[in-house]
Amino acid sequence: MIKTRYKQFSSINITNLVDVTLVLLVIFMLTSPVMQRSADISPPESNEGRVLSNLDPSESLVVEIDAYGNLSVSGEAVLMEDLSALAEAAYALGRSEAFVRADRDVRYEVVANALTRLGSGGYLNIGLIQESTGNNSEIH
Repeated sequence: MIKTRYKQFSSINITNLVDVTLVLLVIFMLTSPVMQRSADISPPESNEGRVLSNLDPSESLVVEIDAYGNLSVSGEAVLMEDLSALAEAAYALGRSEAFVRADRDVRYEVVANALTRLGSGGYLNIGLIQESTGNNSEIH
């Protein structure tokens, strides 16, 4: 019988695996706030009105309506029947502004119903969000 000089070494070096895992964790932690949860909506374009560069979620309630009439708030699907109760709760928590961001192909009836539900939830002035085509001065 022939003896071999080498023994089989079956241990895994975990240091490299931990390094790669930590790098991936840091990358995901840095990119997650940048990713915006939003419905696929293309609102109509106009150069009228004020330009908002960002909306603070703690101060504003933004209702998004896609081309099929589906509603979402902060990326979460909402039924039309639940919108007035959601608006009341948001208004009670201090969200003083309400905005509707609707797709250009959505039926007017759906937008009108959403505006009515937001109004019954306590919002008297509701803004409509559209894409800017002109060079207006920005209001932050």
